[in-house]
Amino acid sequence: MMDERFEQCEAALDEAIAEAQPSELHESLTNLVRRAPWWMISFLVHVIALLVLCAWPMPLSAKEQIIGSVVVELVKEPQVEKWEDLKKPEREFEEERVEDTSLPIKDIPIAPELPSEREGSDGGTDGGPRLDLDDDLPPNPVDDLRPVTSLDPPSDTPTFALDTLTSPRKRTPGIYSGRPGRSGRFGPGKGGGGWTEKAQSCVDAGLYWLKRAQKPDGHWSCREWDGAGDFDTGMTGLALLCFLGAGYTHVKGPYQDTVRRGLEWLKNNQKDNGSFGWKTFYEQGIATMAVSEAYGMTQSPAVGRMAQNAVDYICLVQPEHGGFRYAGAVDKEGGDMSVTGWQIMAIKSAICSELRVPQQAVERSRVFLKNTLRDYGGSAYTVGTPAATPAMTAIGMLCRQFLGGDYDADILAAANTLIAHERQRQGARGGDNGVKDTLVNDLYYTYYSVLAMFQMGPQSEFWREWNKMFRDPLVKLQFKEDRPDTRGRFIRGSWDPTMTMWGSQGGRVFSTTMAILCLEVYYRYLPVYRT
Repeated sequence: MMDERFEQCEAALDEAIAEAQPSELHESLTNLVRRAPWWMISFLVHVIALLVLCAWPMPLSAKEQIIGSVVVELVKEPQVEKWEDLKKPEREFEEERVEDTSLPIKDIPIAPELPSEREGSDGGTDGGPRLDLDDDLPPNPVDDLRPVTSLDPPSDTPTFALDTLTSPRKRTPGIYSGRPGRSGRFGPGKGGGGWTEKAQSCVDAGLYWLKRAQKPDGHWSCREWDGAGDFDTGMTGLALLCFLGAGYTHVKGPYQDTVRRGLEWLKNNQKDNGSFGWKTFYEQGIATMAVSEAYGMTQSPAVGRMAQNAVDYICLVQPEHGGFRYAGAVDKEGGDMSVTGWQIMAIKSAICSELRVPQQAVERSRVFLKNTLRDYGGSAYTVGTPAATPAMTAIGMLCRQFLGGDYDADILAAANTLIAHERQRQGARGGDNGVKDTLVNDLYYTYYSVLAMFQMGPQSEFWREWNKMFRDPLVKLQFKEDRPDTRGRFIRGSWDPTMTMWGSQGGRVFSTTMAILCLEVYYRYLPVYRT
């Protein structure tokens, strides 16, 4: 059989050679083939076939690909020079996903943006382009217009900068570095001290409601959402504090445009002397606190100028005894712990953001805290009021924690007083009167008390007991149904103002912002100041 196959191959080869013009090379090859054994010819044929198959083109999916490293050069974003560059159109979320109100609160997709770094003007990665002003704000007041010579904060002052903020001037993570921010990951605070995903889902849903409730010009209306007055400056400041409390700024996170427009509205309503055109002095402190915090978290020069002017105004009008009331500075007996508390927190915010604050402003604040101090660490509503109240005690306790100083005994006494008060009140209740039987009946009291108790330490017995009293009742109060209110407005994720004290004054924006700020307590301020 093999001999026949060989003879056929040889005959075909002879025929092909006969048709062509033979050459010496052909004759040599022919003689070589004729003398070669059949197995050698078979071997050569198989080798040629194998070479052809190896050279045949194959689909990429059938090959193993080896990918090397690729160097990508990012294009630097242009530096923003003016405040007007903040005026960017609101970026809409994927409404078809978020608008599905049949989802549980925890499933509302408020996903933060993917982490990215954009280089600032100083070469550091601060999360976005720096902002600046031309001449649309007056220069900062010179020192001789201040109550005392301005003092720079000490070098070890904790900053409000996030732990991702770096610059040639080395900044350390401060009491804001626990906030989750755009990545959704917590910082050093790690959402501890009783934090739950359910509570966080309420925060996310509340922030989304606030985004929807914002007016086109950037502010939040008090009266439009069932409030009794035109306290829009205060409502805008509170709303901004909520977004900032979650780590979202005008350069980071999914709410950049919301925060940007809120800051812009405050800037447009700020007077040359730094006042925000408040109806009550509460609003000046709240708005100053918000813009100071925004500056500390972003180092935006535009926001910094606004914040500096705002705290300058508070310090310039602050009386020697340190007390304020609804119309601003008052006589010594009329100083109000509630109004003054916001001014003290605004002053502390400015210090931690490394703005210029006169030392005398701190000392005058301490005078006021001393004048309102009562037995067992309690604080009175005014200097002229003999008795302390739980809400005012919580405010005084927090202010002492944040100002720092020799307050350990007073702070511990206040914590014990508040715990004893709540235990006694719970024991006297007997029946179930709904929200009236809970700590969250007065969200103003809840706000200050949870911040102060958390500062005692997230693992302390003070905080553990307080957390049980406020967290779940507050989560339960959030409006979670997918139906609108009587006027057809979206209210899912908000808190009903009729359910708690002071809601009729501040309306739904007030109730919602105070509830969100309470539920952000687990990471909003790290427990830097503890007894």
